Amino acid sequence: MKKWIRIAGWIVVGLTSLFFVQSGIQKLAGTEQMVEMFHKLGYPDWSRVAVGWVEIAGAVLLALPRLTLYAATALGILMIGAVASEVMSGQGMGAFIPGQWLILLALIAGLRFRFYLQSK
Repeated sequence: MKKWIRIAGWIVVGLTSLFFVQSGIQKLAGTEQMVEMFHKLGYPDWSRVAVGWVEIAGAVLLALPRLTLYAATALGILMIGAVASEVMSGQGMGAFIPGQWLILLALIAGLRFRFYLQSK
């Protein structure tokens, strides 16, 4: 694989990781926007905190090459839940952002899995 492709890939992974750290911190800090969103979706306050911790842990693990595949898969599952929550609460357009992240995480996981298979 060409070096510039690998570098571009890790830049995407790094930026994705930064997004999830930032999002997790907002949830843990209890920003008004996050508290309101979880209440609109019908979830208790503790779920916001749990999701925040999962996002931060996933972001850290995403940046570790040996764990990128697993972290992308776990965060992707979290985004499936986010998309489903938005759609089932009647806020279909709210599913757009987690849907985008789901697609990106699926691409990251797929490429890491492909790289894993090639290294065997």
